[in-house]
Amino acid sequence: MLCLNSSHCQNGNRCLFGFCIYPKENYFTDQYSIHSNALILPIIGATHHDLPSLWHMYIWIFIILALIGLLNNIFALMTFIRDRIRYTTFGIYLIIYSICSLLLMILILTNVLTAIYYDKYIFRLWACHGYPYLSLNMVYTSTLISAAIAIENVLIKCFNFDKFRSRKSSLFISLFIFLIVSVSNLDKIFSRYLITDQSNNLYCVYDKYTYKPWSNIMFFFCIIFPCFIHLICIIRILSIKVKENFIQRIFAYQNYMVPSLFIILCIFLHGLYRYIIDFNLFNSSTFIIRLHIGFIFLLYAPQILTYMIYVLPNDFYVREFYQIWFYRKLCCCFYNKRRHIQEFEVIHRLWQRRTSLETVKTITNLDDTCVDSEFYKKT
Repeated sequence: MLCLNSSHCQNGNRCLFGFCIYPKENYFTDQYSIHSNALILPIIGATHHDLPSLWHMYIWIFIILALIGLLNNIFALMTFIRDRIRYTTFGIYLIIYSICSLLLMILILTNVLTAIYYDKYIFRLWACHGYPYLSLNMVYTSTLISAAIAIENVLIKCFNFDKFRSRKSSLFISLFIFLIVSVSNLDKIFSRYLITDQSNNLYCVYDKYTYKPWSNIMFFFCIIFPCFIHLICIIRILSIKVKENFIQRIFAYQNYMVPSLFIILCIFLHGLYRYIIDFNLFNSSTFIIRLHIGFIFLLYAPQILTYMIYVLPNDFYVREFYQIWFYRKLCCCFYNKRRHIQEFEVIHRLWQRRTSLETVKTITNLDDTCVDSEFYKKT
């Protein structure tokens, strides 16, 4: 609970850095519990309660996944800001999706510092209030934006909408989605509390009976609902009457199918885990804790692999990626090196061929003449 001083906290509890600090005994009741599902409490809490010897492994996992996500989203963003993409209606959605995913990768990197300094109060406060709120905003916003991309593709492909029409609608819809998600997730700040036990250990809890129904509604609206939109768009794309058979149709429209199918798969598995396993950090086995961490990463997978699911399946996007300065510089270096190797191989073959065609004459005395060949002259 937020506070200005200790008088604003109930039962004479302390106010520290603007938040009420409650004894743990006040919260180990039916109403309040340390109930850590994948979207409510921080991932660091789960890694902290795993084996201490695995901390370094978790830190490397955070770093590797964040770097993969940064590279994917930087390459995707460099592709999407090309003129022939960003001037389209779905280009705006793709750019905003990449930006949200980039911010999520930066937030994942903050887990490294949080894991190292988790015993400090300010990092506990960040892990309990800041990281879940901001990361959920990025995940929810990008997931809803992905649904808008799928709808836009259907409108262009099936209903012949002009993809170069005004982009103001795409921008307004994106800003509206971000605003709605930001306001709707405020319960991740106001319903969460840091509590202390007699050993001065800090725990992050939330009022599950008051706010869990709202959290479930938001999960359905921002995660499950976009899945249905993706599924409907896939069915509509596949219903286009063309001469190809069903398998050929899937490969022909893979640029529409791959992002939607991948997002549906990740969200479906995560949602299944969320509602089958009622995860509690202190009552769960090591296997369940690790499974919990894995399903959190699964929820982040569509944002981590933006380039792979949106650019690679689309031949047009790949050609645009080939035109960015970074790729051209990289290819130019490899091309020049390969060209020098090829030139050397050609010269070597010509030298072997020419020497085999020339007449070889042995000089036996001073009267013999030497055939002066230009080939043997040093250049």
